Amino acid sequence: MFEEIVSRLSEVKIVPVVTVFDKDEAVKLAHSLVNRGYSAVEFAFRSASSAEEDFNKIAACIEAVRKLCPKMLCGAGTVINPKLAQLAKNSGAQFAMAPGFNPATVEWCIKNNLAIFPGVNNPSQIEEALMFGLDVLKFFPAEVSGGVKMLKALGGPFPGVRFIPTGGIDAANADDYLACKNVIAVGGSWITSVK
Repeated sequence: MFEEIVSRLSEVKIVPVVTVFDKDEAVKLAHSLVNRGYSAVEFAFRSASSAEEDFNKIAACIEAVRKLCPKMLCGAGTVINPKLAQLAKNSGAQFAMAPGFNPATVEWCIKNNLAIFPGVNNPSQIEEALMFGLDVLKFFPAEVSGGVKMLKALGGPFPGVRFIPTGGIDAANADDYLACKNVIAVGGSWITSVK
């Protein structure tokens, strides 16, 4: 399962990151993205209030897109604890992205067969991820953590680790990230702000 998700992300290259609370809007957005050539999306569990009600609405968006836009590889983002990981899994999310490395969240996802890409931005976090058997990681926040230069530097001691950078990536620098041999895809919200 994990390898299949990695393979699909490697093919799509760009993963739009969105925050939507209305399932009809989410389905419309997913179809629009597919029509524009994107076949993956990350629905971020983000809310100004971090209210459970908002997270449930986002989960409903994931569920609706999975049912009504089957061509779309659908993930959950900002999965910062096992509770959100479970909500993501129950909604039908095919993968989870986390901004940081929370061992409890990673362990839950592995145990429950949900592909997880925890966020890292330094060698110690990468070593911890490797201890869990993870070698494809989110690099976050990419730009303020050294960007392309940091990714190239990490390639030396960690030649088998691949990354999905997010954070500060946009149309102007996405290609620079994708040119890195240890990057399989990039994520960002700039896609949905361009009509």
